[in-house]
Amino acid sequence: MVTVPPGVESVLAQYHDLLVQCLVFIVVVAVTYAAGRFLLVPPLVKLVTRRNRGNPTLANATRLYTKVAVAVVGVALATALAGFGSAFQGSALVVAAATLALGVAGQDVIGNLVSGVFLVADEDFNVGDYVEWADQAGTVEQIDFRVTRVRTPNGEIVSVPNSQLTTNALRTPYRGNRYRITDTFGIRYEDDVEEAIRLTKAAAAADDRVLAEPEPTVRVSGFGATSIDLRARYWIRSPEETPVGVVRTAFVERVAADLADAGISINPPSQQELSGTVAVEDRR
Repeated sequence: MVTVPPGVESVLAQYHDLLVQCLVFIVVVAVTYAAGRFLLVPPLVKLVTRRNRGNPTLANATRLYTKVAVAVVGVALATALAGFGSAFQGSALVVAAATLALGVAGQDVIGNLVSGVFLVADEDFNVGDYVEWADQAGTVEQIDFRVTRVRTPNGEIVSVPNSQLTTNALRTPYRGNRYRITDTFGIRYEDDVEEAIRLTKAAAAADDRVLAEPEPTVRVSGFGATSIDLRARYWIRSPEETPVGVVRTAFVERVAADLADAGISINPPSQQELSGTVAVEDRR
């Protein structure tokens, strides 16, 4: 039989009620969170996915927000059952001060949280989209409360604060599995424009990585100082499947070779006529 020293026994008796309350709090939080995570989250995510055609953005957001809601309910329920609620009675001033301090310190967190909600609600911003903002670009991997995780073309995972994505202009170069590439160049005024257009379209179509639908297009974009400017547009599959730089390099090389064989010059140098007199002074 183990004998408890009188001093230790008195300490245990003094903190008995607090230890019981803590144990009740931990058990209630754990049971509530486990029940909600395994019994509520899966069917709710399945329902949202079925109604929104398997949208991964809404599925991930529903899973995340539901887990947080379950955790909040579990903490509130555990606080009440454990009897901790009485500890906050009569402490309105302390609670108000703590709330103010957390509000000031967490402005950025709250801003990112609200921005995350707007991103999830935006039908044009989804997991799997390739987006460009400021001087960065990448594929959206996951939208969390505070940050959005983006995978760059070179494979890096960047955690971008949600507020950056809601305050900057976003571009979506392609939607789904198509990406548009645009190249602009000029030819001399005396060159055959129709032949240049035909050869450029043929150069794009000759690459198996360029999509046939929509078909490549070549249009006159304007008149330069010494050239007629052409704009070529063609589509490839997503950058994850097709390297944009490799396809663009092959296209430029093919266009340059085909137009050169046809006697058409690309981007002719600018020519300026100078007039006036030049005075030369001999100081010998």
